[in-house]
Amino acid sequence: MINLKKSTFIQKISLFLLLSLSLFSASLKVGVSSDFDFELVKFIMEQDQTLDVEVVRYENEKNLNGDLLNKKTDVNIFQTLDYLNSYNELNSSSIISIGETYTEPMGIYSQKYNSIKSMAAGAVIAVPEDPSNKKRALIFLEEMGLIKLDYEKKITIEGILFNPFEIQIVGVPASVLPRFLEVVDYVILNGRTAFSVGYTPLKDSLFLEGFNKKYINVIASREKMIKNKKIIRFSKLAKSKETKLFILEKYGNNVSFF
Repeated sequence: MINLKKSTFIQKISLFLLLSLSLFSASLKVGVSSDFDFELVKFIMEQDQTLDVEVVRYENEKNLNGDLLNKKTDVNIFQTLDYLNSYNELNSSSIISIGETYTEPMGIYSQKYNSIKSMAAGAVIAVPEDPSNKKRALIFLEEMGLIKLDYEKKITIEGILFNPFEIQIVGVPASVLPRFLEVVDYVILNGRTAFSVGYTPLKDSLFLEGFNKKYINVIASREKMIKNKKIIRFSKLAKSKETKLFILEKYGNNVSFF
């Protein structure tokens, strides 16, 4: 005679073990949107081949955080701490930073001019359109002495306090910013995007942004994943001495660490 209670208990235990094994053996899915970060993740994987990582490539940054929240990925590397905070505020989300990597300065580039000193009145400058990077670009333009911002108000294109060159600033999706090099007078690009189109920021930019800690790039994940052993291990490898040396050998002084 079959003991139904015992049979049901065994089935529950078996199901629990199967689910636990499935969760434990699942690949750690890491979302990236640039060659820069793809190569970084590949190097991390080489440091520990027992860490099962699946790199998920995105054509642009638009869906990276949404897919992280929807559990299509477990980690992503693409955003600055400032971008992450801005995203959480706008979307009432709680994505967290689980580690810092490097900073890459914004630079201003042009296919028409060799200097910002030759900037003519009415010049058109394309900047990233997302709130965080647009604000960052405006502060960068002020750093160059091209505009004056009113810090008592929200920093926006419409809220520029002083614009002596009457420059026209156009917000553009980050994924298509490089294409605007053929159309406008100047384009502001971050380091990864600049590298993707063959620029070396230190050599090819007409002006480089100063160092700012809030623009450090971070490894991001969902709040509930903070104690996940694979993520902890991945984050540790991403911040290792070996990883920093790899980045420096590849990108030199075009990136910075703390």
